[in-house]
Amino acid sequence: MHLTRIVFSLIAFLSCTFTHAQFFKASVIGGGNFAQVDGDHIGGYNKLGLHVGIGINHDITEFKSVGFEMLYAQKGSKLVNDPKATLQPIYIIKSTYIDFPMVYTQKLRSIDAVSLHTGLSLNVNISGTIDDGIRISEAGFNPIEMAFLLGGTYHVNDQLGLRVRHAYSINKISGDLPGNARKFIRTGMYNRWFSVGVVYQLGFSTK
Repeated sequence: MHLTRIVFSLIAFLSCTFTHAQFFKASVIGGGNFAQVDGDHIGGYNKLGLHVGIGINHDITEFKSVGFEMLYAQKGSKLVNDPKATLQPIYIIKSTYIDFPMVYTQKLRSIDAVSLHTGLSLNVNISGTIDDGIRISEAGFNPIEMAFLLGGTYHVNDQLGLRVRHAYSINKISGDLPGNARKFIRTGMYNRWFSVGVVYQLGFSTK
């Protein structure tokens, strides 16, 4: 119940903010995630997943805007084996989140077709499993993930954009695996992922 209240309070606050704005734009977002988990002894963005959802943004000036998104996002990690190896171990982490990014966007004055964005995202874990080749078990991930994000968009035209984004957990999604080593004085497991996709934008007035 506590988690549900946090999510709905955040949505209500942001909806009220944008409803009283002079003008805002809605977007449909779709693409893929290339993910890994720091702290699981596996390297590489080998776990593929979806990220789809919607977003709204408000123009502060001609070059600056703020926005809010709601995304269905699949994350995790996957061990990729040497195809020539006799032994092919299995290790796959699958996790599903509803992400709520809050984003600041700055268009480049020198290249008006390109914009950069950064922000924070509150992500709600829906499910998580770990497949070690012997059994599939519940991962027991923390219900809330906070993440920092950074990315850019190439605007093909006024409506269509091609977007790349990198995001990284600020808080750990789970505790340590056995034998874990410290990384930058951090212990535990952290999501890290690249998103590549399209943003299709429609503008409409709230007047």
